[in-house]
Amino acid sequence: MKPITVLILAVLCTAFLHNSSEAQDKQEPNFRFFGFVKHDMFYDSRTMVAARQGQFSLYPAPVVNNEAGNDRNDVPQFHMLAIQSRLGVETATVDAFGAQARGFVEGAFFGNIESDINGFRLRHAFVELNWDGRHKLMMGQYWHPMFAVNAVPGVVAFNTGAPFKPFARNPQIRYTYTPGRTEFIVAALSQIDFASQGGTYPLRRSGIPNLHGQIRQHFGSFSAGAGIDFKALRPDILSGEETIHSLAGTAFGSLTSGNTRVMAQLTYGQNLFDHLMLGGFAVDQPDPNDGLNYSLVNIQSGAAWMDISTGSTFRGGLFAGYTQNFGADDTFTGSGTLPGYRGSDIDHIWRIAPRAEWNSGPVRLSLEAEISSAAYGTPDEEGIVRGAESVTNVRLLFASWFFF
Repeated sequence: MKPITVLILAVLCTAFLHNSSEAQDKQEPNFRFFGFVKHDMFYDSRTMVAARQGQFSLYPAPVVNNEAGNDRNDVPQFHMLAIQSRLGVETATVDAFGAQARGFVEGAFFGNIESDINGFRLRHAFVELNWDGRHKLMMGQYWHPMFAVNAVPGVVAFNTGAPFKPFARNPQIRYTYTPGRTEFIVAALSQIDFASQGGTYPLRRSGIPNLHGQIRQHFGSFSAGAGIDFKALRPDILSGEETIHSLAGTAFGSLTSGNTRVMAQLTYGQNLFDHLMLGGFAVDQPDPNDGLNYSLVNIQSGAAWMDISTGSTFRGGLFAGYTQNFGADDTFTGSGTLPGYRGSDIDHIWRIAPRAEWNSGPVRLSLEAEISSAAYGTPDEEGIVRGAESVTNVRLLFASWFFF
């Protein structure tokens, strides 16, 4: 085990064993230790575009023929991993600045990059101040508001519905105002693990944080919301003077009736690379020898998903998602020096994933069949993919959980 992992575990355990009575006398927070152990076993009928040795799957890899004319990606794969296991600590609320304050830290053994697999990495870490449930101020790392935590599909796969559902965790400062059944959210965010093309530098270099505004409405068993997102990127390519501005919007809802829950989300926007969705930006450089004559062009994509689940001890569920590459709003040529945007040769992707779960005490056994198809072709001068042909993968996933 790596030294940093040992250190983090030691700190968490020390916090958990802190003397609670002494903490109360000194108005110091108590701690709750939580997490789960998860083991995944999965089989793919072909190679997937994925991270961490296939654990985080996105879509089937394209046809790549070898010298004999056979598709190198048309081979089955099998793997087992436990890197999604999670560990965290949360403080009880205490008085601070006239509010109820709490701290939250959570990590997993997913690593930050492929070579760091099994490494302990930060997922969430924030401090929250809550004034009478009406005003909340959160500062730290948490889900991007586009992720919409009140509408999260119950899939077994670690991708949590990506690339159909926006998926990103960001350092941020977020204010939530809740006058009643309505929530108003505004947030300013940076990037770290989930970054745009070129890493975190283009957003930092723009001098403007990622900005988001959202409204959520709650009606008992039904809730819905919508948000709009803005970011400015200034990548250090060619002259390094061009800034690209991007907008995205999302709407989502959740309905619960007894043991049955239905959720859905629509997302459309520009430059959604940092949310693990199709798109990003491209470079329009008419003259390859003129580094001053260029512009950055947004690539647009849209996505929709729906998830239904029912049952208690035994639960069944079904996820369905679709995403479309809508290309750019203008013609472009050239590629600059950055990696290409995600899915530049993909017209659309769809997925259907039925699942079953058995719960007994702290243990859960889950089985899921994830059927994903991606249509590959050739992009034209506007980024629209022509002549697309589909490749399909079937993933069979069995997972075991122990929650604590």
